[in-house]
Amino acid sequence: MDIQGLNTTEVKERISKGLINTIGKTKTKTIKDIFIENIFSVFNYIIFSIIIAIVYFYYRSGDINLLLDSFGVFMIAFLNTAIAIGQEIKAKRALDKVSLLLKKSVKVIRNRSETTIEQNEIVQDDIIVIKRGDQVVVDGEVISSNHLEIDESLLTGESIPIIKGNGNKLLSGSFCISGNGFYRAEKIGGESYANKITELAKKYKFIVTPLQRKLDRIVQGLFAIALFLVVLEIFFDVNASLDNTNFIRKLATILISLIPQGLVLMASVTFALGVYRISKIGAIVQKLNAIEKLVVLNDIHYEKAKSLLGTYAKYSSDKNATIEAIEKFDGGGFFEVIDEVPFSSETKMSLLKIRQNDSEKTYILGGFDVLADKIDDKFKSKAQNTFDNEGLRVFRNLLLGEIQGGKRFERDNNNILEGISILPVCIVSISDEIRDDVYEAIQLFEKNGIRFKVLSGDNMHAIQAIVNKIGWEVQDNQMISGEELDRLSPDEYRQAVISNLVFARLKPEHKLKIIKILRSEKLYTAMIGDGVNDLPAIKEADLGIAMEEGSQVTKEIADLVLLKNKFSLLPEIFNEGNKIVNTISSIAKLFLTKNFLVIYLSLFSLFFLLEFPLTPRRVALINIFTIGLPSFIIALRNLNTEKNRKFLTELFSHVMISALVIVFAGYAALLIAQGYFQVSDRDANMIMLTVMILTAVSNYYSVALTQNNPNNNLYLIYGLVIISLYIGFAITTSQIFFIRYVKQFYEITNLNVNYWVISLSVGFISASALFIIQKLRKRFFDQYAMK
Repeated sequence: MDIQGLNTTEVKERISKGLINTIGKTKTKTIKDIFIENIFSVFNYIIFSIIIAIVYFYYRSGDINLLLDSFGVFMIAFLNTAIAIGQEIKAKRALDKVSLLLKKSVKVIRNRSETTIEQNEIVQDDIIVIKRGDQVVVDGEVISSNHLEIDESLLTGESIPIIKGNGNKLLSGSFCISGNGFYRAEKIGGESYANKITELAKKYKFIVTPLQRKLDRIVQGLFAIALFLVVLEIFFDVNASLDNTNFIRKLATILISLIPQGLVLMASVTFALGVYRISKIGAIVQKLNAIEKLVVLNDIHYEKAKSLLGTYAKYSSDKNATIEAIEKFDGGGFFEVIDEVPFSSETKMSLLKIRQNDSEKTYILGGFDVLADKIDDKFKSKAQNTFDNEGLRVFRNLLLGEIQGGKRFERDNNNILEGISILPVCIVSISDEIRDDVYEAIQLFEKNGIRFKVLSGDNMHAIQAIVNKIGWEVQDNQMISGEELDRLSPDEYRQAVISNLVFARLKPEHKLKIIKILRSEKLYTAMIGDGVNDLPAIKEADLGIAMEEGSQVTKEIADLVLLKNKFSLLPEIFNEGNKIVNTISSIAKLFLTKNFLVIYLSLFSLFFLLEFPLTPRRVALINIFTIGLPSFIIALRNLNTEKNRKFLTELFSHVMISALVIVFAGYAALLIAQGYFQVSDRDANMIMLTVMILTAVSNYYSVALTQNNPNNNLYLIYGLVIISLYIGFAITTSQIFFIRYVKQFYEITNLNVNYWVISLSVGFISASALFIIQKLRKRFFDQYAMK
């Protein structure tokens, strides 16, 4: 069939009329969206309401402290929002760069020749080439079909292949699993089927991760606790009165302190920037939750890569990886292809009917072990002897043969072998080229508690040779074939899936079933593949990983795409995922320690009539020295790749202990001072504030300082700088306007030498105790609670 396609003039005419596929580029939020979402956030509505209430009570009482508090609360909200906008714009630009790395191109016929263009360059009436593994990118009509089989499961949920002939319609979002052909673009851009039913293709996939959902629930829980504490204060505080300025400031402090405004944003931005860092390593994260999945994986399943050495002749029009490998051999003469049955992962073979010298012949190409029983009896022993004597078991072997006895050309793949006799022509043996550092990658997986399994359609001997070549020790009783699996009972099948490491001669449904069984065992599972036959398993796995040179549709649905097929980068990518989650966990510990500190102080002051030293502005001071400054260095320099097994258990066990130690340290210092001196309310609050900040810096140390961390010295010096900065402001008597204003605004008052001796002594002891307790807690949880 002579397909001319559009010429250059016709393409320009359609572009001028706007008949171009303008939809399909990955987009992130616009700058306008970022400003609107951050300014008009729920947090800001709540904080604005608190500011209005504080200002109201200021006009009612005339207390200047309330006016300063309202300004302090406003500054907290303003700075948090400004930082949020700046960080999200930075993350947006990083994601925009990532989206350009994975280009989506198609082949079209223009000016009677095949050319490659980007998807957004398709115009109406373009003739688009489609082959096995390609996704239908716009709606169109088939104009030439060579056994096209289309899977519309991404649109309908039904995974049954549909045969498409000339004149049949194709819907964008479906994909080709067999055959090849051409189709004419009819509905493009926003008119195509996929774009009508979903707008997800237009946005970067900002799927909320399980970790983000946990943080959302924490925020909701803290807000509920804040409301509960306010109710308790109103009904049970002996000083409860709307005319009492200190009581109003206490309520405002509780509400402001228990709204961790930056926590959820910090997680989102960290994930987004993590996507960019992983792209620099060599992979494209297509869904944000893929980063978190890297951390919780139990199993990795790898469909053996086909970096092949052998080649064959350019006879088949439908090219899987095997055909592409053997097509480089020189051809053996002219003939006419009459018909063909494309390769199928189900049957492991394909048929080709040709006419040469006025005679018609049908050839079959498929796995040697699959076709061996169908070899003509006269040649069966010779073929088997050749196979054995040449030591071909360690290769991937194909048998090329002529079908004898006038067997009709069979289009139904399921009946290809029924009643046929094969005259062998040759055995094609193909050797696999092992990727660099594969064994090191497997070792790193096992070191992190991730089991590695190979799921392959190849024969057992070929896989075993590869396993031996890379030095991976796999016992014979850890290898099983698809045929052996089929003979097992459901319970035996499940046990075989769990215990075996190498699976051979698998069909796509085998791979899918293996993934389903492992997920039913509550194991987080990744599937790595490159072909259409891997697609069902990649879709089913918790984490789908595709190769850049894999089929288009496999890359489309995968969570992660490895650029340049660099398998050995996976451990490094997994380590980056661990660093991202650990960064979020570390900063969350700093945020929530302050939250629990306020909860404890509120309860102790309410039920034991103890001092409540905080005000809205002092909470802002604590935020700066115990959250803001420490979080900055952790986010910038965190190198912790330790696997975070139980996020919530680790988080709350840490923050509840740290907050309790900090509160006890504050009250201990106050009791010691009161035992020796007549302490004013102003000095009491300052003593407690000083000791709590000094002890909270030790909380930062317990989070940041880890064994064998090259940044430990940096973290240590940074913490000392934080302490020195606070003490410098607290002890200075400078009348420089800026310093005087900062001290007045944050209610930092001067202490005498005696109080400083008590504060520093208690602060040092409590900081040391907190650090030791946290390290003991960590060791206990690592040994017992986390198992």
